[in-house]
Amino acid sequence: MKMIFPLICVLAILPWSNATAEIVDKFGIWGAIQGQGSFTHADSELRKWQWWMEGQGRWFNNASQQGQSIVRPGIGYKLSDQVSVWLGYAWVRTYPERQDHTDEHRIWQQLSWNKLYSWGGLATRTRLEQRFLNTGNDAGWRFRQFLKYTYPIFSERIYLSLWDEVFVNMNSTDWGAKSGFGQNRLFTGLGFFVDSKQHYRFELGYINQFVNLESQNNQMDHLISGSLFIRY
Repeated sequence: MKMIFPLICVLAILPWSNATAEIVDKFGIWGAIQGQGSFTHADSELRKWQWWMEGQGRWFNNASQQGQSIVRPGIGYKLSDQVSVWLGYAWVRTYPERQDHTDEHRIWQQLSWNKLYSWGGLATRTRLEQRFLNTGNDAGWRFRQFLKYTYPIFSERIYLSLWDEVFVNMNSTDWGAKSGFGQNRLFTGLGFFVDSKQHYRFELGYINQFVNLESQNNQMDHLISGSLFIRY
């Protein structure tokens, strides 16, 4: 446990520690609902096959402006109790300030791992995305690495939640993506299991998002985040 928090902090700081551009601070609210489960209820032979459905809404400028909507379905397969592989799609609509909205279509592949220890729970998610925007013709390839640590406090139903995710663009595109480090998200908050069987849990906290913008000032988003997770 003593090493996890410093590790997450290092991951959060390293990508932008050498940034020289000015940083613009912005504030907003993010909300998400994510469901995940197996197809066992449909057929016992499909117990290793998994489904994933996620919806997100994001608001910026002190939550006065809708910034982004995301719908992300996926299909997965459990290689073991700790490891699973995934293939999915995402539709992303973004509302830039003083510009028309953009529509993005993503194909994503993912390797997930999680394990409980006496000192807390660890989860990692390695995701590769192929991104297509209606404002250009190029396919943007992006790598994302997610690391999460949880630890029960007060009771078994309340826990500390810390996570960090790094985004790296693997190529430049005609719609604006620049090769290299893109952004970093660091979350700290609390989680609560709604039911005794732990099918439903809610996490509330703060996200610090640093966005590396090549042609303008970098951006630091200060976000209140609320997420409902459903597992079956």
